[in-house]
Amino acid sequence: MDNPLQQTAPTDPLERVHTFARDLAYGAAQGKWGTKFQVNFMRGEEWYSLTYLQGVDSDANFIPYIEQKWENANPTSDLLESYGYLTLVERFESGNKSYLLTPKAFALLEKPTIPPAVFISYARRTSSALALLIEARLKLEDRSLRAFIDKDIPLGDEWRDVLEARISASQYFICLLTMDTLLSKPIAEEIEIALRTPTCKIIPICHNGYRFSTPFLADLGERAISAGMIDALATKNALVVDTESAASYEDKVNRLLSRLGYSTI
Repeated sequence: MDNPLQQTAPTDPLERVHTFARDLAYGAAQGKWGTKFQVNFMRGEEWYSLTYLQGVDSDANFIPYIEQKWENANPTSDLLESYGYLTLVERFESGNKSYLLTPKAFALLEKPTIPPAVFISYARRTSSALALLIEARLKLEDRSLRAFIDKDIPLGDEWRDVLEARISASQYFICLLTMDTLLSKPIAEEIEIALRTPTCKIIPICHNGYRFSTPFLADLGERAISAGMIDALATKNALVVDTESAASYEDKVNRLLSRLGYSTI
């Protein structure tokens, strides 16, 4: 993963808590500092100091990090404890406290440092349920992940311009394929944009009985997605939903999350 310690601190208060906890876990995992933190209080303020790690003064790494990334305005230990990222192990008469990083903090390292941008392309009549499930799971897994679905287009905006901009800016293009998909001109346009965007990884998901080997049943005059487009999609390693069931959806969504860099264990 990219070094999160070198990234800019977020401005959103909630994201700052998660980011600081992830940074603490990353630094501990990399041997830059230990897992035990002493929090000192003075004049109503607090600051962190680190225990020694393998004979090395880990404050030498930690203090510059706090000063440079957080400008000494990092989230408080109370917040980190409330979110379950620190656990209190000792309280001193002076009011100072000693904490340990929790497994929940280290679990943050199982997510991408920078959440990807994802575009979900689907036919409403046959794929709405699966599309909304994918969107919900992505946002549940990482609230800062940018998952775009067509219901997010603001009223009054030129939808073609919005779709092209969103797809071009996405790292992943998830295309839900059914027989209905072949008849959709908007989806054909979306696939065309994704195919010509080299930075966008296309992940086809075949469901509702559709397979790449399924012959075209629609009349040539009605079919929107060409055989060439299907051939191009067929070169991608696709997910295939064997049965339209909650268990099958859950399995495929978990595999999708794993492909995006999220641990589902």
